Amino acid sequence: MSSSIVSKRVTLKDIAQATGFSVNTISRALKDREDISEQTKKLVREKANEMGYLTDMVAASMRSGKTNTVAIIIPDIANPFFSTQLKELDGLLRAKGYTSIILNTDEDGEIELEAVKTAIIRKVDGIIICPTQLREDIFKLITDNALPYVIFARRFPLRNFFTVAWDDVQSGYQATEHLLSLGGRRILFLNGPPHISSSVDRFTGYCACLRAYGIPYDPALVVEADILETDHCSCIKPILEAHVQFDGIFAFSDFIALAALETLETLGLNLPVVGVDDILSNLNLPIRLTSVGADKKHEAHCILHMLHEQMVATHPVTPYMVKIETHLVVRDTYKK
Repeated sequence: MSSSIVSKRVTLKDIAQATGFSVNTISRALKDREDISEQTKKLVREKANEMGYLTDMVAASMRSGKTNTVAIIIPDIANPFFSTQLKELDGLLRAKGYTSIILNTDEDGEIELEAVKTAIIRKVDGIIICPTQLREDIFKLITDNALPYVIFARRFPLRNFFTVAWDDVQSGYQATEHLLSLGGRRILFLNGPPHISSSVDRFTGYCACLRAYGIPYDPALVVEADILETDHCSCIKPILEAHVQFDGIFAFSDFIALAALETLETLGLNLPVVGVDDILSNLNLPIRLTSVGADKKHEAHCILHMLHEQMVATHPVTPYMVKIETHLVVRDTYKK
């Protein structure tokens, strides 16, 4: 025995027939127009909800030119730093009547390009992106389509883009200084890839702090770590095998720092580790990790303000950058 289910989308005409109002009145009531009484609006909304009416967003966007959607493009959705940012941004967007479209690039330039194309094809009203920094043609694509956008977490020092980013020179200095305050003199820096601005800036802060404390720079103490690595830090063991001595670790991110802690524990080593991102402020985990953080709510508000400025502008807005101050969050369990 076979059965079939016939699905029929509820229309404005259906609601009109159920309430006795005209289709025009139903439409204006659902749009919250001022010429419709509050009593009528309430009745229409209740009946629409009861009947399962859903707004036809495609038709609405064709009429208004807006889809009330914003694409958020990030390099690693598994990283708690980015998932925390997503939550902040999505909440603010929702409060303003926008829906978020989340696109993950896995730090891959080709995937990033496809993500930007997808956002444009879906006619989003704006793009918030933490770029891979492997290509800049995506920004020509965005600006050629007159799309408001904001870059966050990373920056292009030689280009003028709408950007909200941490002061990563400061974060590199603060992390290094804390390790020196614990008595360290040979600080191993597990940095990110050189094409990422925060890697360059944190390295600049690391070197500036060493100079300020009169400690010579040793290139053997700076290595590139895998920023997508999660379970262990594969670069530490080869350093030890090469007999490079170090008495503290500054990690490019908390993700790398946590992997480093796991590796040190496996090797039976007790050394202080400092990361950047302060993900533990947003995660209830039984882990103690000193980290450099920033006001993430403030950062999210800055991003949305910058995006909104472009959305409502009646003339071109000059791109600018907002730099977010950083601070050290001490959670050391390291015992001297």
